[in-house]
Amino acid sequence: MLRLLDFTTPARHEGEVYSCAYSPDGSFVLSGGWDGCLRLWDASTGESHLQIPASNKPLSCCTFSPDGMQWLSGSMEGLLTIWDSVAQHPLLSFVAHTRPISSICFAPDGQTYATASWDRQILVRRVDKQREIKPIGQHRDIVAGCRYTPDGKQMVSWSYDGTIIVWDLTFKQEPVPLLGHTDRVVTLALSPDGRFALSGSRDTTIRLWDLEQMSEVATVTLGAEVRGCFYLLDAESVVVADALGRLFLMSVPTFEIQAQLQTSFRVMCGELSPSGMQLALGAEDGGVYFIALDGFEDASLVVTATQNMREEANLFDRFLGKTRLLRTFTFTCPICRHISEATTLPTQPVACPRCQRRLRVHPRVPQLQNS
Repeated sequence: MLRLLDFTTPARHEGEVYSCAYSPDGSFVLSGGWDGCLRLWDASTGESHLQIPASNKPLSCCTFSPDGMQWLSGSMEGLLTIWDSVAQHPLLSFVAHTRPISSICFAPDGQTYATASWDRQILVRRVDKQREIKPIGQHRDIVAGCRYTPDGKQMVSWSYDGTIIVWDLTFKQEPVPLLGHTDRVVTLALSPDGRFALSGSRDTTIRLWDLEQMSEVATVTLGAEVRGCFYLLDAESVVVADALGRLFLMSVPTFEIQAQLQTSFRVMCGELSPSGMQLALGAEDGGVYFIALDGFEDASLVVTATQNMREEANLFDRFLGKTRLLRTFTFTCPICRHISEATTLPTQPVACPRCQRRLRVHPRVPQLQNS
C-alpha cells in the first residue's frame, strides 16, 4: 500500500531538501533546500522541469498560493520572496523575520497567510498588504511550523520547545498548550476535518491529539526521530516517516500498522498531494521522491465546505427592488477538482458528480463569505 515510484531522474538539489509543496491541482511539486534553489517537479513523471537560483542562502520553506499563480519562498536569512509562477521571476522580496523562516501556510479563504520562524514568532499577513503584520504569538524556542484548521478559526503551531499550541484566531480564548513530547516537535499534520492533530518528535514518538477536548488520545514510540506526519483524506489513516528511512501506514487512533516501506533515503520534509493518493518526500541526499498510496481508491474522502452568502432575486423581486440572502455551501473534490454547491450540508457521503468519488463533507466550515 506504500509504493516508491520508480522515477529515474538524475536531477537533485545540492544538499538537503528542506521543503516541498504540491501545486493546488497536484500536477507539480515545488522544492527548496540547502543550495538556495527552487525546483519544479512533474508529479506524474518525477522529472525536474525547472531550477531557479533563488537565494544566496539556503531556502528553508516554500509553497504555492491557493490559485497556483504565485510561489512563496522563505530563506535562512528571514527573507520572504513572492514569485510569479508563470513568468518565474520575483514580484516582491522583504525581510519577514529576523531568523530563518521555517514554514508558510495559507488560510482556508486564501486571504491571509502565516509564517513561522526560528525567531520564535508566528506572524500573519494579508495577501494584499504584505508588509502589515499581525503577531499571533510565540514559543520559547524555534517554531518548526504552523497550520490553520480547516474552518480558519484556529491555528496550530509546534516548536523545538517540545510544545504544541492551539491559537484562537478570534482572540476570544487563551492559547492552549498541548504537553507530552520530551524533545523538539518537528512535524505535525491535521486531520481533514480539523478534529485531530498528529505530531512527531525528536523524542521518537508520535502522538494523536483531540483538538476539541485538547487532550492526548494515543502515543507510540518508533525508536527513531520522526521526520514527517501525514493525515490521509479518509481521516482514518496516517503515514509517518522516520530518520531511518522507514515509512509506516497506520490506522488511527489505534496506530495499528497497515503497511511499512524501507527506503534508501533519509526524509527531511514532505507533503501529501491534494488528491491524497501520493506523497512527495524531500531527502538529505537532495532528491525528491514520490510515494504512491495504493488501496485508497474506494475510500470516502473528507472535504471541507465553505459557507457563502449571496443576494438572489426572482423577476418579481427585481421589479419590487427586493433581494433575499441565500446561504450555500461549496466543496471541492480532491480527485477531479470539481466544485459542488448545496443549500444544506450533506449528512451522508455524496458522490462527486464528475468522478463519482464518495465525499464526506464535515460540518466545520469557514466563516461566512459574501459573494
